[in-house]
Amino acid sequence: MKNFNLFALLVSVVLVFSSCSTNETLLQEEQSLDLLKTFTINRDANGGYFLDYNVNGNVKTENVVDDTTNTNYIYLYSSENLLSRKVTQDLTIDGNQLKVGFVDTNSSHQPQITIKDKNASLSKDENEDMLSEYSISGNEDGTYTLDFTVNSKVKVDFVYNDELNIYEVHLEEGKTDVTTFSKVFDKIDGEALEIDFVNHILKEDNTTAAKTNSKSYSYTKERRPEVIII
Repeated sequence: MKNFNLFALLVSVVLVFSSCSTNETLLQEEQSLDLLKTFTINRDANGGYFLDYNVNGNVKTENVVDDTTNTNYIYLYSSENLLSRKVTQDLTIDGNQLKVGFVDTNSSHQPQITIKDKNASLSKDENEDMLSEYSISGNEDGTYTLDFTVNSKVKVDFVYNDELNIYEVHLEEGKTDVTTFSKVFDKIDGEALEIDFVNHILKEDNTTAAKTNSKSYSYTKERRPEVIII
């Protein structure tokens, strides 16, 4: 009987330690879980921006605008309540740029995105647009996906600018039947990922025209939109 009691005591101790170890493991996993799962910033064909993001588990969100930097910060907190795991909100271009920063209170995953672009409601150069719509997505594996559509008769060329450390998407008039593109980018920890659309726009050269009394045209390069992720 004594041996049986001793055996039962040992089994109980093992179960207690096993339970504690399991709880600690679950707690560590819960504490290290990124609350932000994925996000996508979209610009539609009308030039309007909006944000979609997905979260892991029950997450409470709070939007705080930092007026000093014009940054829309999105704070993510763990919650005991069952909330929506997908959130959509409109974004506004302030001047010529918008800024979004995620503050994940459960991990070190804190992506910040700056987009420099024209304000569609104030722009008068709609006829110069070669880019129809695009989106930039932050994926679970740490990569970023750029999806975009161009208008007809727009040729696309991908170039990496070694001098500026910028991925460039060159857009210019050309014969092509392809209008939809997708490309995945890797981001190095501690370094910014910048993707610029470089528009080759044919404009009248007023200086030359004044000298020759005839119309002259030349291509200018305009970087818009510019996407910077840190």
